[in-house]
Amino acid sequence: MIMTITITQPSRRLPTMTAAGFRRGLVAALPFLLSNGAAGLVMGLTYKGLGLGASHAILFSLLVYSATAQAITLSMWASPLPVAAMVVACIATNSRYLLMGAHLRQLFGGLAPRKILLSLFLLADASWLMTSSDADRNGPDAGYLLGSSIPMAIGWVGGTALAYAAPLATNGPLKLAAALLPTMFIATLLPSQWKNAASPWPWLISAVVALLVSHFVDPSWSMLIGGGCGTLVSMMERTDA
Repeated sequence: MIMTITITQPSRRLPTMTAAGFRRGLVAALPFLLSNGAAGLVMGLTYKGLGLGASHAILFSLLVYSATAQAITLSMWASPLPVAAMVVACIATNSRYLLMGAHLRQLFGGLAPRKILLSLFLLADASWLMTSSDADRNGPDAGYLLGSSIPMAIGWVGGTALAYAAPLATNGPLKLAAALLPTMFIATLLPSQWKNAASPWPWLISAVVALLVSHFVDPSWSMLIGGGCGTLVSMMERTDA
């Protein structure tokens, strides 16, 4: 997984946590009930097709709560399960949250931890971006972070649960959508990562290495090793610049 995150200078205003900020974030994130719900539905149907029970699938979406990490894990699904590769892949994929957390600490470091812990548990890429943008306009408000995170979490976990509650088959068009899920999640990140003519190289190298590892070594490690090589190339490009 290759990702470039650009952080703007955080607001110098004192952090707050207000009901107005919560409402503002909640309303702004309402569309994610549908988009995350649709993605969670496909994810749930994929788990259902693999024979995973409803409680396990819902807990997976709730506790891991990372669309990209879950999609990558699904792409590595095999019998027997490559548990070590899956764990390492999830850690590597979610490592970007260390940078996001560092930025949020700059914004909300003055608040008591108890006020921010739930928001950090529900943190998503979109809620982090929305909160950073809102902080530039209105000052850092932890209420906005919590409010914007809730619809995203409800959509994702609710969509996973709906896949088991609704009488939907795991074959046909939905099966095709589930098979394409890892590619779709990664493809949505590409436009935001495109900056110049050199931008595609890390992705191309990542794809080539992943294919080689899948063919000559083990498919379970292909995405992880390929993503690592692409990330190294991206880091080398910035160093040369």
